[in-house]
Amino acid sequence: MLAILGSAQAVGVAASLSGGKARNQGFATGMMLPGAGFLYTRDPARFALTAVVFAFSLLLWFGTGNMVLPPVIWIGAAAYAARRASRSNRTWRRAALAVAGATALTALEVGRHRRRSFAQQVAQAEAANVFLGQASRPLEGAKRPDVHVADELDDEELALTRRFVDMANQAPDDWSNWNVIDQFQPAALRYQINAVIDALALQQYTRVPAFKGYLEDAQRQLITRYLEKKVWGYWALENLWGNLEWDPDPAKRQNIMMTGYFAQSLGLYQTVSGDLQHSEPGSLMFTWNDQRRYPLSYGALCASLAADYVRSPWGLVVCEPNWIFSLCNMRGGTGLRLHDRLHGTTYWDQIGDRYRRGFQQELVRPDGMVNGHRSSRVGIGAAGLTLSADLRNLVPNVADRGFLLLQAACRTPDGEIATPFRTDDRLLDPGNYTFNPLAGYAMVMEEAREAGDEELSRGVYRELRERLHISIDNRGWLVAEGASILAHAGLGRALFGRHGGWMDIVEKGMPAIWQEGPVIDSVPYPQVMVARAVSPNGRDLGAVLRTVGRQERVTVTFARLRPGGRYTLTGALEDAVVADDAGRARVQVEVAGRSALTLTFQNGVENR
Repeated sequence: MLAILGSAQAVGVAASLSGGKARNQGFATGMMLPGAGFLYTRDPARFALTAVVFAFSLLLWFGTGNMVLPPVIWIGAAAYAARRASRSNRTWRRAALAVAGATALTALEVGRHRRRSFAQQVAQAEAANVFLGQASRPLEGAKRPDVHVADELDDEELALTRRFVDMANQAPDDWSNWNVIDQFQPAALRYQINAVIDALALQQYTRVPAFKGYLEDAQRQLITRYLEKKVWGYWALENLWGNLEWDPDPAKRQNIMMTGYFAQSLGLYQTVSGDLQHSEPGSLMFTWNDQRRYPLSYGALCASLAADYVRSPWGLVVCEPNWIFSLCNMRGGTGLRLHDRLHGTTYWDQIGDRYRRGFQQELVRPDGMVNGHRSSRVGIGAAGLTLSADLRNLVPNVADRGFLLLQAACRTPDGEIATPFRTDDRLLDPGNYTFNPLAGYAMVMEEAREAGDEELSRGVYRELRERLHISIDNRGWLVAEGASILAHAGLGRALFGRHGGWMDIVEKGMPAIWQEGPVIDSVPYPQVMVARAVSPNGRDLGAVLRTVGRQERVTVTFARLRPGGRYTLTGALEDAVVADDAGRARVQVEVAGRSALTLTFQNGVENR
């Protein structure tokens, strides 16, 4: 990039000194900087307008991958300036020298700033290394707990669940209650859907692995919603103006912002449900029009994703054609790891080494923080993040370093919990582009809970509640005032998670006793919700049911029982029940507020 800009300055200065035709000098000056040709023609207003339009085109380039617009504006402005120069006697012949001088001074200042920033990051890294040398890595060895179920869901967590489930149950083309803003940047619908699926799957894994019902129904509904053209149709434009190719196929290449995110969500759903229907060829039908249909599957998405990784010279996949985003690549890597565990593929073995090397070389700053993005074509990048919860399954050393630094930054010298952004009123909510602290706080809460620092997670939540009004509305939904669905989903992951929960759901999945043991197949939602459900031994089941308001007599359906087996019950109207030939049983339960329910196997035909 610097070489191109420097060459443009040299050509412009040479044209100016040569004293050639005004048209040529106007064009050469215009190619030095966007709109600079209008300085040569003494049109400062046109120069200012071009600068504004070009800046907007850069935003579109970043936001949508539109690489065509910036050079079109730049070259077009230079050509127009050349045309005006050929028709006017009013020119500023030293414009090229002035532009070159201003560019050189700016480049020197930018270089000085970058060197200073780099030196600061190196100094911070050296200081951090002293601290890290005395710290121990979270989730290492004996500090990683066995797979387990955390405490039951509380009122707020159930209210947030209700919000997600109700949204999932809307008709696929009903987007009320979602944030419909744009389909290119973080507020895109696909990211909201993915985030809600991920939060619900994590809840099922950490709190209610012995429950299916409305949780799995909601995840399936959201997967179906993802196939709406409104969600994935953005790719036709991004592929056109980013790769100069007209092809709406959402999984052909480089669309990791769909293939990566969707692969992760599908893998999480398959992990907690055991439902592999979306791995059947053509089970995910993306319909552009009557003539263009793209029959895909979880496996097809992962095959496309893996091929992108293999082709990439960076070990990472570009998206928004040109940009390498850390979050997109974390979703992509996790989606492949999940597929390997579920289906016996070896995608991660094929790409893992290059992925880790590329991530550390391209996205990790000298101070150990993670760049949110980097341009694959001009190298610029920004934003220092930690992202330890998602990253630990992929690049664990970077994840642990980031979390330990974050953990230290969130405590005052006297040991009190206080985030470094507690007085920052300009924390951006990426899901609706407003200033709202929920998304930032939820990320810290999740990282702390995942690493086992429950005190930090709860302390950060208390600080958040001092800044943001969070309540349960008359629909029974948890609402954080002004926050986006994406931020609420981030809060879901923070609240539903547990110590090592994300690491376990990706690497270990469901233990055999959870896969084979009895489950609650359904409860009458929304009258009743399940706050905890687990089979401790593959034969029995313990659960906690919750209802809001008056006492309810409801039917609870069990599945995966031993056909013909006799079970005793506590917390139900019956004392015992016998499973039918399909291993199912229905019982009546009085639920008033909080009700515990246990199912204990007594005798019958053993599972084979």
